[in-house]
Amino acid sequence: MPAMELRHLRYFKAVAATLNFSRAAEQLHVAQPALSRQIHNLEDELGTRLFDRNRVRVQLTDAGRTLVAHTDKILAEVDIAVESVRAAQHGTGGRLMIGNDWRLSIHLIPETIAEFRTRHPGVEIALVDLPTREQIAALRAGHAHVCFLPRDSVPTHADFDSMLILKAEIRVVVGRRHRLARRPSVRLADFRNETFVRPTGVQMEAYTTFVVQACRLAGFTPIFVTHKCSSLEAFLTLAGAGLGVVLLPDILCPTDRPSVRYLQSDCQAIEIYAVWLRTETSRLLTDYIAILRSHVAATGIRPDPPTRLIRPAIRAAP
Repeated sequence: MPAMELRHLRYFKAVAATLNFSRAAEQLHVAQPALSRQIHNLEDELGTRLFDRNRVRVQLTDAGRTLVAHTDKILAEVDIAVESVRAAQHGTGGRLMIGNDWRLSIHLIPETIAEFRTRHPGVEIALVDLPTREQIAALRAGHAHVCFLPRDSVPTHADFDSMLILKAEIRVVVGRRHRLARRPSVRLADFRNETFVRPTGVQMEAYTTFVVQACRLAGFTPIFVTHKCSSLEAFLTLAGAGLGVVLLPDILCPTDRPSVRYLQSDCQAIEIYAVWLRTETSRLLTDYIAILRSHVAATGIRPDPPTRLIRPAIRAAP
């Protein structure tokens, strides 16, 4: 016996609505014997009669009445799904998935998302919380359309496209009562014996990695104190209270925080890239990258791929 199919439910719904096989067959543009055969197959599949019928009338059984309620919901969901698929195909609906980490609070990215939402009000924006090491796999698996990664995490494989979107200097954030707060600039090594803020949450793992890498380049391994925080406001509150040192790109340092000081440092500047799968055919991705590219162009940054930046020219031996 064939498994239940959507057409069985559509045929059943038509007969249940009219309680007349001839009229239902006309509405469905099928022959009445074919319709009767499909209803009979459905009853065999379910192991129960859905209609009591004779030469005079057709009537729903209790099982048939139960199926009517479920059929209406199932077919309505199918219709919604079909419309959603068509909308996604034309870029007017669907879901744009963006790999999320602590750097997404950089003003450029929220601005591009806001513009995309204005242009595509029917599209859902999903921020996918992923550690940096998992974002490339998410792109390959179709679980994200685009991710934002630091330069050393950008893949150089031909499967991917990338675009430089941000260059930023790193500031050491301390409370205004900190012993070094009055200095205009510091060396990160000056903080080797102090505690650094380590936030919780999967999306903040990349921040911890960023701090570890910066400190190791300065010649030491950071001492962490863990706090339940994941917002910029919480970071600044902790630093201002003297509960830990925070490292932030200068573009994320608000000027209206009198409780903290942003100190210039000798940390290596960060470069952030948008990364996406070159073979991805999503109309949503294409439209978002176009918006992102226009915003980047307005900042004056050349959107060079990292391969041009990190691969030195090979010179012939003399």
